[in-house]
Amino acid sequence: MDFRPQSAFLIATLVVVNIIWWMVMIGAIALGATHLDRCPVQPHIPIYLIVMGATSILSLIFTYSTKMDGVIHVLSTACMTVLHIFSFAWLIAGTSWVYAVYPPDYSEGDLYCHKMTYLFAFVITTLMWVAVSLIFICGCCVALLTCCTTAVARHHLIPNRNSFYGATSSSQQPAAGDV
Repeated sequence: MDFRPQSAFLIATLVVVNIIWWMVMIGAIALGATHLDRCPVQPHIPIYLIVMGATSILSLIFTYSTKMDGVIHVLSTACMTVLHIFSFAWLIAGTSWVYAVYPPDYSEGDLYCHKMTYLFAFVITTLMWVAVSLIFICGCCVALLTCCTTAVARHHLIPNRNSFYGATSSSQQPAAGDV
């Protein structure tokens, strides 16, 4: 592992992003719980917000506890992995619930949805898909760069048939009796 000191800007950015994400997820829980029965057109949307907020907060807590050693580290990493897999599946389910009723009727009646609840779920779901897409694209770029670097390094490490290990020059030929 690389234990280089991090820049102050990077640490400050991570702290600010974490604080904002905590506030958004607490807001998701509060908004979903407050308007639990105020979206008859798709009653799963407030539940989606509550569960998404709770799993995100739990995931952040496990992220902070991965600095420990031993069994606690293994357990928190396993729990965090399960939470991430569940959160991705929950995002897919929430996407089908939120986007299926776009745009809902905001005026109270039989088939309406509370405007703030729906718009919050719509924006958060869209932002999470943007983040997942960016992570996927960046991961593919890193994988491609790693493959290209490995291929170039492999080309330099494998000798051709006219060279031998320990040679100082590629033009040096072994003597006839040295085989």
